[in-house]
Amino acid sequence: MSNTVMVVEDDPATRRLYRFLLSNSGYVVVEAEDGIAALERLATQSCDVIITDMNMPRMSGIDLVRTLRQNNSPIHVIMVTAFGTPETEKHAFRAGVNEYITKPFDFEELERRVQAYFARHESN
Repeated sequence: MSNTVMVVEDDPATRRLYRFLLSNSGYVVVEAEDGIAALERLATQSCDVIITDMNMPRMSGIDLVRTLRQNNSPIHVIMVTAFGTPETEKHAFRAGVNEYITKPFDFEELERRVQAYFARHESN
């Protein structure tokens, strides 16, 4: 396993922050500005975990996850959103999201979730 994390986020500053923090934790980080760009990257670049924003132009995080699941992709998806409600959370899980975090959040929480995923899948 390559311990590769894809960050799908339309805000460049947030993407850079995720890249900086995750790469300092030892992960290989690839970036995409929306769901369409993520699917294009996935055509040539594999990853283990996707951290995606929910609301983005061109293709939302929900539509990205639906496409991944329709293609039987096993990639672990953590969705982050500033617009979290119980209804949007339910919607995200129905689409195939594995984990859901509401912004603002402590980055250490996100890092713990990524670490926990890799710890569970180390021996596979």
